[in-house]
Amino acid sequence: MSQFLPSGIAILVGPPGVGPCRYGAAVADIHELVVAMDLRGDLSETELAELRWHLGLGSRPEHITEKTIVVNEVLDLLDDEQEPVRDENGDWVIKEFPQPAWSDGSPYAASKIPGAGGSILVRADDHGDERWALTCRWEIHPDGHAEVAELIEWLAARLHKNGSFFGYQRWYEDDEPELLSVRDGKVVTRRDGAFVPPFWDEPDEEPDPA
Repeated sequence: MSQFLPSGIAILVGPPGVGPCRYGAAVADIHELVVAMDLRGDLSETELAELRWHLGLGSRPEHITEKTIVVNEVLDLLDDEQEPVRDENGDWVIKEFPQPAWSDGSPYAASKIPGAGGSILVRADDHGDERWALTCRWEIHPDGHAEVAELIEWLAARLHKNGSFFGYQRWYEDDEPELLSVRDGKVVTRRDGAFVPPFWDEPDEEPDPA
């Protein structure tokens, strides 16, 4: 079982050109996410294998097995290869492997933001102070928020030391990025003088009663 994948519906859109959009994703609602951090050098081989998979830098580890996903709310959005069945509770479910936070970490030409995206993870040994250096620049669609949220929370808990994190977020049409930081173990952004959740943790907007 994945160490940092949530239960429930797993929905993901990978980088442009890598895999299909799942469950009817619209392509325009894209955020740029850049993170650069140093992670502890004592990560286990199991942790590293799963991390590389989530970054699009490795294959799915054997310990990540199929999950039962309830699809009652998205039946009309399933593709032809996804055949739901009724479970003992009367819910429509499908069996799928969990999805990584990012499908392919190889450098690629970004579609909605300037330049290139990708993932980089390298080992460093600075005079016996071992660490893993990680840098990612991704285009994130709302369908991938759950996976990104779980991954970033997992990473924030394994930082090499205080201050070993830098990042920013930006809706692809905004001129100015919003800086990200780690406070009390959580990644937050500063907006209008206050610390608020990043885009992947923002609460859903309440419908207008009018």
